[in-house]
Amino acid sequence: MAKNKEIVELKNGFTRNQARTSPVITEAKTKMTKNQLKAFYQCATILQMADNDFFEVIINAKEFSEKLGISKTNDDLKNLCRSLGRISFEVENEEIWEFVLVFSKIKFDKKKDEVSFKFNDEMKPYLLNLQQFTKIHQVKYIMDFESIYAIRFYTLLKDYRLMSQRDFNIEDLNTRFQLPKSYDSYTRFYKYVLKPAIDEINTKSDLWVSEPEIIGKKGKKITDFRLNFRNKAKQMSDDFAEVLLRQYNKFKSFNIFKNCYFFQNEYLVKISKIEFDPNTNFFNAYTNNGINDYSILGSVNKDDFIKKLINGIYLAINHIYENEKKEQIPALQWQDEKDKVKRFKAIYEEWIGFNPL
Repeated sequence: MAKNKEIVELKNGFTRNQARTSPVITEAKTKMTKNQLKAFYQCATILQMADNDFFEVIINAKEFSEKLGISKTNDDLKNLCRSLGRISFEVENEEIWEFVLVFSKIKFDKKKDEVSFKFNDEMKPYLLNLQQFTKIHQVKYIMDFESIYAIRFYTLLKDYRLMSQRDFNIEDLNTRFQLPKSYDSYTRFYKYVLKPAIDEINTKSDLWVSEPEIIGKKGKKITDFRLNFRNKAKQMSDDFAEVLLRQYNKFKSFNIFKNCYFFQNEYLVKISKIEFDPNTNFFNAYTNNGINDYSILGSVNKDDFIKKLINGIYLAINHIYENEKKEQIPALQWQDEKDKVKRFKAIYEEWIGFNPL
């Protein structure tokens, strides 16, 4: 990234994956299209937490169009830039109503084959020096969504990333999403907005979202619903831990963990033995360095020991899996969650020499 006081040149295109925006933006009223929202979040990845000001950004037109999934004809690029120059958010609270244009500059230089843009200074409270923010770890998920409502719900749930549920009011969502009046009906809202969004988030992102739970009515009219959601990696970790715990309870032996690998301090270590020391009342897991056994985990509490042991084994399997995936991308088998679970179990079976699962 070439940078002077006022200009940032993205010589390698968009290379950062994360975007941070104020929750005010996540919840704001906007008429942005799917492609405009994608462009906004992609452009926001160039901002870093230490930035105090906006800079003009220059990027190769081909890189820009490919990242946003549009054709690189001059007309298409010009039309996109024209539309981005008009996008805005409506911000409203008890004290103010504000109409905020996102970009102060959008330019397509056909001769240099470059696109340049700069965020509007009025966006500073919503993109820079944020104390609270909606963190999108991987903007690529947003780029894969076909539904604008998947983008809106995904970012709204990411806004509650430290929680596992969020409640919504249909009238409020209709206002935020600028939906037709006919979508006041929950049946139509669910069919054309909510259900497609949930299905796409579950299929294409790092979140798992439940079917809605009805939590509010006025007479027979449904007014409010709740979505439960979890990070898929966390869900898989919990599920796998539950499987291993069931096996331990079935066999009543630490031997089902022997010869497994344990992830510790960024390294994989092989568990050589697990035992209880009656002198110290500690449960200990050991690895062997070729000469001696040394402890890699210990606890006086058995339940705590098993929980930490299983978590370390899960992290070791995930570490191996992720390395395998990097080596074989873009093989399609790594894109399926069922295949991931299958591979996790296979790695565990390879370690212990039989299939207890």
